[in-house]
Amino acid sequence: MAPIGNPRQLLDHGLTDLRRVVLEVAAAGLRSADPGLAVERLVEVDGGFLRAGDRCFDLDAARSVVLLGAGKASVAIAAALERKLGERISGGLLVRRRGTSHGLTRIEVVDADHPVPSAASLKAARRLVDLADALGPDDLVITAFTGGSSALACLPPEGVPFAAKQRLHSMLLDSGASVAEVNAVRKHVSAIKGGRLAHRLGGAAILNFTVSDVVGDRADLLCDPTVQDTTSAADAVAVLERYDLWSEAAPEVRRHLLSHQAESPSLLGRDITTIVLVVGTDVVENMEERARALGWQPVSLGSSIEGEAASVGAFLGSLAAESSSGGGPFAPGSVLLAAGGEATVSIRRSGGMAVGHGGPNQEAALAFGRAAERGETAVAGVFLDSDGSDGGTDAAGGCGDSSTAARAGELLVRLDDAIARHDSTAVLRRLGDLVITGPTGTNVSDLWVVAIGAARRADAMTRGGNP
Repeated sequence: MAPIGNPRQLLDHGLTDLRRVVLEVAAAGLRSADPGLAVERLVEVDGGFLRAGDRCFDLDAARSVVLLGAGKASVAIAAALERKLGERISGGLLVRRRGTSHGLTRIEVVDADHPVPSAASLKAARRLVDLADALGPDDLVITAFTGGSSALACLPPEGVPFAAKQRLHSMLLDSGASVAEVNAVRKHVSAIKGGRLAHRLGGAAILNFTVSDVVGDRADLLCDPTVQDTTSAADAVAVLERYDLWSEAAPEVRRHLLSHQAESPSLLGRDITTIVLVVGTDVVENMEERARALGWQPVSLGSSIEGEAASVGAFLGSLAAESSSGGGPFAPGSVLLAAGGEATVSIRRSGGMAVGHGGPNQEAALAFGRAAERGETAVAGVFLDSDGSDGGTDAAGGCGDSSTAARAGELLVRLDDAIARHDSTAVLRRLGDLVITGPTGTNVSDLWVVAIGAARRADAMTRGGNP
């Protein structure tokens, strides 16, 4: 897994100890979110049997063992399963994000695009459907569908043009809707999601491996092509109406959602086992351990924080600043931790305002820095998308601290304007606060780490080394 950022650049302008703390703690979180390591730990192949969770599968009794998957964390899962199963794997297909590596030998890998599906995404989804249609009750299907699969393998239902499906994805991404709300719509405007791929597998046993990138860890939000959907077409319509998107959706999309074809199939009686390899609470626990090792007092904020990115960043910045001054709930020397939450951005193009380039975690970092300057002692925070690509950019996120606003002023950068234009990447790059990891091979949503006050144990920092 790629290390975090460019420490030399990120640590170049003071607050060195605080920044090293948040970067090291976040790096520990990323390492613990590696789904390949989770497979190695949780899956056992003993003779002709595969044990996963509380299930045991007879590999010798299966006509074939096929792996199907798509998503940003799917390659790491598939690679670990190849190491475990070796020649037991008959074949399969994995859809990866274009530009990432894989190293798989028994499973075919194809490239597609994210966050907006492309023609390659359509072709990949059709390939998955063709493979599913050839399988039956004597086969074992192992899947690795993780965050990003909705765009990487995208097949609209009959009667909905692919261009209309692409536009629907783009509208939802800009709406500020949560992942759960976005998926409620995408599942009901699809020929593969909402359990429809499992429905085509002809009664084959299904073993799902995934990681959680959504609040609540609900299975049909994580690997929904092969689990029972818990939402309805009416839920999808309600989301579009809630975000004023119903009239903007293509007529074919609206007609489909009002028809019975939009309802997801029942998978009652199907042999489906789902194992969530990594969840946000696991990541928080590992970050807590690293914070203690560095001489800090960890405070978990949980794995379910949601909201507009700028509001989340501003709230945490104000909370940290007040705490550093003795007026907040946390003492200097505390490290606030969150993983698995979700920051969103609502893109508003009214009034002719140009929309810039950035992502929700980068925007949260700017808002944090803008609010953090009010503290009496230094504070620092890092905000990351765990997959390494925040808002589809080449940056994982950004850092903010109590010097951000002053440094921005020296560069004649107005943070309020940058946040309003959602133009965070260029500003963070100019400030030296952009965090770049490259693809991490995991996807547990967002990781946020905030340190309050000066480091209390420089010797612990020295032993910890650089991120």
